[in-house]
Amino acid sequence: MSVAAEQNLIGGILIEPEAFYRVTDLQARHFRDIENRKAFATIQRLLAEGKGVDRELVAEAGGGDPSYLGSLMNNTPGTANIVYYAESIKRDARRLHVELSLKNALSRLAEDSTGVEEVVQATMTALEDYQEHHSKPFSQIVGETLAQAEEAREQRRNGSVIGLTTTLPLLNQLTGGLHGPKLIVLGGRPGTYKTALALQIAARNGACGVPVGFISLEMGDHELAARTIANTLRLNGADLSQGDRQVLEVAEPARTWDWPLHIEDRLFAWPDIVGRIIGWHHQHQIQCAVIDYLQIVQMPGKASRFEKLSEISREAKLLAKRLGIPILLLAQISRDVEKQNRRPVLSDIRECGNVEQDADIVLFMHCHQQDSRPDEFDLILAKQRNGPAREVIKLQIIGEQYVIGERWEQ
Repeated sequence: MSVAAEQNLIGGILIEPEAFYRVTDLQARHFRDIENRKAFATIQRLLAEGKGVDRELVAEAGGGDPSYLGSLMNNTPGTANIVYYAESIKRDARRLHVELSLKNALSRLAEDSTGVEEVVQATMTALEDYQEHHSKPFSQIVGETLAQAEEAREQRRNGSVIGLTTTLPLLNQLTGGLHGPKLIVLGGRPGTYKTALALQIAARNGACGVPVGFISLEMGDHELAARTIANTLRLNGADLSQGDRQVLEVAEPARTWDWPLHIEDRLFAWPDIVGRIIGWHHQHQIQCAVIDYLQIVQMPGKASRFEKLSEISREAKLLAKRLGIPILLLAQISRDVEKQNRRPVLSDIRECGNVEQDADIVLFMHCHQQDSRPDEFDLILAKQRNGPAREVIKLQIIGEQYVIGERWEQ
């Protein structure tokens, strides 16, 4: 059916060149037959150059034998079904692409030198990249934008969030929660509870039935689980880890938690991380992914640290857009913050490649070294596209329980 559809489509365009503009999302790579692919690519090029299209012109431009092109014109039923032909061609191309991707994956699995995670990532990425994305009329985009704005207004009026809760009411109010295909960077120096806040966000949403993925390159899954239990049940994390009998009794209900919180602590290479997030999105419909943290992600083939971090932040941004979910990326920031005893600013993450430009939202966790109360921190909203920024939220932290909340008294 596909080859016949290819012939009918090309023949129709040769008869009526204007019909080409009804199938502009069709590409030469979708064509299975080599001659048909060559003819369509030539037609596409000639029209893009503002030139005419007929059998002789296409043949002269390298689009095939004139007799073959003439036979297509003579045998085509017309252009009435040209959109149907295009859809049939693309559908057949997707089927063939899937078959080849799966065959290639099985072949690579047979090689001892190829890891399973690498094969899964390559296959999932190939399939995800080949999904169809149709352009929309501007009127439709405007309508959807206004509908989203009305929904956001209603949710804010009701005190709810647009996306996932950040677990901090003021931050929810400023950002609407974690939503949309955004790259959100949470930066800070070591020991500023970045992981604790990210895990609190992931766990609270998981407890509400929202699927979340958590990639941990620093802590093991058992340590993260212990922190989640301590945070949720307000237990001393150290006592829980050491097996205190009374604490264990209080923690017993955690055995029944069946949250859609997916934790991965064995992946370090960026391609494997991307594959796992894509897999979670397909299998579990995760609504957010957390990566902890940027500087220890391995990026093959990059010479310098700057190139590596820039590539990771760029691909993280593209991954968020591809999947339509927020990605929360944790990052260490410049030592100058500690040396100068000041609050972080956007320039403090410049050593993290281009993350400053790629990020839609940048947050900093910061503790003043000279503060008399070590449990008080600042959460700084340093950047937000299409929203307020340069806001500071006062936080109070119960370190033994890994609980982070806003401090309302000023």
